Amino acid sequence: MAARCNALTVLVPIQTDIEGCWRLETVLKEIGQDTLHNPHIPFHSLKATHFLRWVIVPGSGRRMLAFEANFDGSVGEFLDDLIRVAGKTLRERIYCHCDLPRDASDEELQGFLLDHALPESLFYRGYPGLTVESIDNDARVRELINEYLALPREGRLRQGRELQEDIRRYLERAQPVPRLDPEPLPWKTRLLRTRFVRTFLAGLSLPVGIPLGLALLCQEALEVATEKVRAFAGRREPVVHAYGDEDASRLGELLGHEDFATQNQLTHVVDLKPGLLRLPLIKLAFRYWGYLATYYFDEGKLGGIEGIHFARWVLVKDGQEGGKRRLLRRAKYRVLFFSNYDGSWESYLGSFVDRASIGLTTIWCNTEGFPRTRLLRRPFRLELGADREEAFKQWVRQHQVPTQAWFTRHPDKSISNIANNREIRSRVRVRMSPERTRQWLLCL
Repeated sequence: MAARCNALTVLVPIQTDIEGCWRLETVLKEIGQDTLHNPHIPFHSLKATHFLRWVIVPGSGRRMLAFEANFDGSVGEFLDDLIRVAGKTLRERIYCHCDLPRDASDEELQGFLLDHALPESLFYRGYPGLTVESIDNDARVRELINEYLALPREGRLRQGRELQEDIRRYLERAQPVPRLDPEPLPWKTRLLRTRFVRTFLAGLSLPVGIPLGLALLCQEALEVATEKVRAFAGRREPVVHAYGDEDASRLGELLGHEDFATQNQLTHVVDLKPGLLRLPLIKLAFRYWGYLATYYFDEGKLGGIEGIHFARWVLVKDGQEGGKRRLLRRAKYRVLFFSNYDGSWESYLGSFVDRASIGLTTIWCNTEGFPRTRLLRRPFRLELGADREEAFKQWVRQHQVPTQAWFTRHPDKSISNIANNREIRSRVRVRMSPERTRQWLLCL
């Protein structure tokens, strides 16, 4: 049975002085500039890691170091592998600036990371049944087939079933022989993937989804009315979120970490709005979309968006607000979002706007500065916050954090590449009709 894709998020306060901060940033920068050949961590020695990153994020009073990873297997197995490969760097170059002793043992380092681990609020996997090992195997099968097709031969290249047989024999003579058989799918998984069952399970979520949407709309209308009353009374100006000079200067740093490969990364941090209902509403939204991501959306597509490898939202408790009176104090929260996706930032955000604005709005309308949902008169319609493309993209950039170090195991493979390679490999030994054989060959 394939290992389950998993994730780990660790958030620790940076305890060091200015010079220590500079040393930490320097190490992360050296790692991030060349993940394959950096002098600190041999990432490709990690056995089952898909993605991994370190990000310095602002916090209340001091900065925090966030670590996020997507991997196969359990958290314990991943940490054992990570510490085996990078234990010295973690102790002596990174987490020594976060109150971890430089001479900490492997067990103490693992305990330190687990003590600061955060549970995910919503975690999406683009290819839940595929491990690092199986993706590598499928890519090798594809390479061997291309190698066979490029061989010089006399006469014309054979077609159809004969060509499939030739390819199979060529693959079975390779050393070592790649795995060619399709993964056996349990009956429960096959049943859950049928359209009828997925539609039925999605229908079961409506008694939660409809009240959730209405509650968020009422909350939004109440806040708009409150802002207008305060503005009319001269107590407070309506909130206007302009793109400031600081945002403009940071944009260059963000762009410097994007578009180096087929895949990209995004790290986003924003404060949760104050109010008694915001925390339960966003938690309910996470549960609702987590349910649909598991039981309704097609594999490899989140809300119709193809190209998201892994996405993860995490709620972080970040101090208190409410003044000096103890009874009025309440916890402040922030929403962290980590994403690994295909293509450019513009196309990624554009897909969100076109196909998943409802999902994004129900989650992020609970956070500071998110574009307001508004009622348009001509044409008469409700324009969600994420439908307002320019305002939405500006808001994302304002709260996006530069990712100092980011590792991807398969930088040149998109979701469609991975799925196509799996399809090719799983049908090498399958006896198919002429038409299906032709379709299979077209995948090459």
